[in-house]
Amino acid sequence: MASGESIAESPAHEETQTDSRFDVVVVGASIAGCTAARLYALQGLRVALVEQHRHVDTYKKLCTHFIQSSAFPTIRKLGLQPVIEQLGGVRNSAVLWTDYGWTREAPPRDKSGNVLYGYNIRRMRLDPALRELAAQTPGVTPLFGCVARALVREQRLVTGVEIGGQHSGALRARLIVAADGRNSRCAELAQVATKSSPNCRAFALRAYRNVPLRRGECSQMWLAGDDTAYVFPNDDGVTVVGYMPHQDTLAAFRADPNTALEQGVARLPDAPDLKNAQPLGPTLLVKDYPNLWRPAVADGMALIGDAAMSTDPLWGVGCGFAFQMAHWLVDCTSGELLAQRTAREGLKRYSKTVARQLGGHRFLIADQSRRRRLNAIERLMFSAAAKDEGMAQHLHTFGSRLIGPARFLAPSALLRAAWINLRAAPAPLSSTTPKSDYNGVARG
Repeated sequence: MASGESIAESPAHEETQTDSRFDVVVVGASIAGCTAARLYALQGLRVALVEQHRHVDTYKKLCTHFIQSSAFPTIRKLGLQPVIEQLGGVRNSAVLWTDYGWTREAPPRDKSGNVLYGYNIRRMRLDPALRELAAQTPGVTPLFGCVARALVREQRLVTGVEIGGQHSGALRARLIVAADGRNSRCAELAQVATKSSPNCRAFALRAYRNVPLRRGECSQMWLAGDDTAYVFPNDDGVTVVGYMPHQDTLAAFRADPNTALEQGVARLPDAPDLKNAQPLGPTLLVKDYPNLWRPAVADGMALIGDAAMSTDPLWGVGCGFAFQMAHWLVDCTSGELLAQRTAREGLKRYSKTVARQLGGHRFLIADQSRRRRLNAIERLMFSAAAKDEGMAQHLHTFGSRLIGPARFLAPSALLRAAWINLRAAPAPLSSTTPKSDYNGVARG
């Protein structure tokens, strides 16, 4: 297939032989893989983009469809921003409800005061558009309908991938990138150690039309004991509704996930009324979703996106982190690759960047996913954010992953939160709904 050629869907029985050398081989053509492939090619490198699905319109279904504003620089560098806007992606901001009330809609801003935002856009729109953008980039050779069958090694380092399916043969490169998802085949073949931690919540997701939101048009999230949920307005008038039941309460969801989701959401303060909303398909229910993570580099192979880290869907970080990890990898390694060298030093820089930028986020997400209640620090910060606009903006800046845990929980921020809680009156709990206890029973 010629470099930069559109994705072809040739008959399934055809298999063409290929034994080619590239600068980079990327396995997996979802967000992380397409981002890496396009950015490498824009640098002038030759990239093979391998994807097991044959069809360009394949998309990931288990997703919050929420992209943090931390990923916006990558989206802009890809040239993806106008595409997302044309597809109707919604510039996102968010409010959060806890037992202390609603935070204000106080989106993060840059030093000039401009609002920083990401996008809500369904993966059925985003994935095909990004895949087509990557496949048509000069320098990218799309190899779709192909699977990784084995890894090629030289002196214990991964230097190639043997593929089969629509095309077969060995693809060799100075850098192999595993972007093949949570259950990464490349990581399995390389025997990369996978670490995990339990998640006490399951995950139910359903899309609707004509959802009457009662807190404006922004994204809305609830942390109310066992009732954990969100609503994300998306493209084309579609609202994605997510509900995270505790593992102990899964019986109702197994019996009737559609009804259980709607009844759970109905208990929430200022919840959207789903009775007259139009559901778009059944509820997607995932009963167990432990946090997984792997080394960012293993045997000279880079891991990006869910292949490197896949955490509790509640916080919706998967898309944003996939964009960012791919961007960091390209920035760290393209110089050596352009100089016709191996990316050894660049991979070290990439590994350190991932640990520095995402290690704290991963730790806090994994810790929170084990618990049914907020801890003392979360109560301190969320209660202050419900009373003070500055603290609400600080919280949303962290939720947008524009700052890390060190800045979010800096001594000055904790002291300010404590001072606000001592001197400020509680914020109104809800404009229309009485406070509910952790069992969803209304209190006066």
